Amino acid sequence: MLKKFVFIFTFVIAGCANPGDETVEALNTLEFHPDTMSQALNSTPEELQTLHSSNKEVITRLTVEIKAARVDNLRSVDVFDNRYGIDDVFQALTRLEEFNELNNTYLKDQNKDGLVQIGKALKPIKEKTS
Repeated sequence: MLKKFVFIFTFVIAGCANPGDETVEALNTLEFHPDTMSQALNSTPEELQTLHSSNKEVITRLTVEIKAARVDNLRSVDVFDNRYGIDDVFQALTRLEEFNELNNTYLKDQNKDGLVQIGKALKPIKEKTS
């Protein structure tokens, strides 16, 4: 009887998970070390712009998905209730905002390595949500 209860309880808990939870966890556990300010020697402005646009598209899509899954229907009471894990959601959204700012800085500084590094860091998360 206990085994059946545990089995059913596991499915109930899994069913209650929000779609954005996996993305939030992946973003919050992502290790990323910003690249030092190194300019790209053999890159064209078009190549840099393409990398920047690709990164921006991923960042925007992840932000919209997380907000739709976890923030759009949020009540003000839920923000202060730790049971909903809202702190983790806002931390993930902050990380995405930081990635966006870093992406813009790398484009401005013509730092191809940094743009590539952002793309590589976000690729596994993007693939999970696709």
